Amino acid sequence: MVRNRLGMTPELFAPDIFCKIKPEWVFCTEFSPDWNEFYFTEYDTISNKDRIMYMLFINDTWTKPEVASFSGEYNDNDQRLASDGNTIFWRSKRPLPGNLEPEEYSIIWFATRTEKSWSKPQPVKYGNTSLEAGYPSISNNGILYFSAYREDNIGKSDIHSSKFVNGYCDTPKNLGSSINTKYAEGDLYISPDESFIIVSCWNRPDNSGESDLYISFRNLNNTWTELRNMEEPINTKHNENCPSFSPDGKYFFYNVVEIDGKIPRIKTYWIDSKIIEKLKPNNF
Repeated sequence: MVRNRLGMTPELFAPDIFCKIKPEWVFCTEFSPDWNEFYFTEYDTISNKDRIMYMLFINDTWTKPEVASFSGEYNDNDQRLASDGNTIFWRSKRPLPGNLEPEEYSIIWFATRTEKSWSKPQPVKYGNTSLEAGYPSISNNGILYFSAYREDNIGKSDIHSSKFVNGYCDTPKNLGSSINTKYAEGDLYISPDESFIIVSCWNRPDNSGESDLYISFRNLNNTWTELRNMEEPINTKHNENCPSFSPDGKYFFYNVVEIDGKIPRIKTYWIDSKIIEKLKPNNF
């Protein structure tokens, strides 16, 4: 699935795998740090649920996709590995411990790596409650970034951050008006060193489609530059979301949701990550 050279024009990623999955609703791609595991979210038409899948690279060959040990029974998506590969986060409405019915709102869950697989899933705790949020992304310093509907929001869904330690988050911090607007901010990627953030934004006046990808860079004083539309060749008339990077930072991945027909098709694209350098403000 991976090669050494990739240019500045987006190319379909792994069409020999994803195009065989019908309908083509595969998103949120993620490699483990050693490149030997590959995770993605798939919509299962039988259960009508999203589920997290994985593949292993063994003897120079990728295994067939299988359902991750922590997924399959409930709606699970938006998975993200920590940079060391030992913790995986995702969003789910599965019942909280002690409950029987699925939750009304999405909760961030996590599992830690065991010798052969993953631990029992646990909800991320915030005080005495669980963290109601979506699309988690975590930095090397253990700062968890996520989108959420909260009382301190500027708009609909805003991007927040919180320190994650041993299953608990401290008080979430709204990233402020440089990132959040009266519109909706959702899918996101925080770089491991927190030097930049990429966010999927919906219904902004300068969008090419319903949703586009935007980027912001962290200033020396720890503030964020205004989100900048990533423009062509990333953004199109379709919907762009699910930003991610390869473990070595060389490749940028994202999804394009084509909505021309009655049934949406989700395609994964990748491009040389040098595209990020071209989007930096002049003073960086």
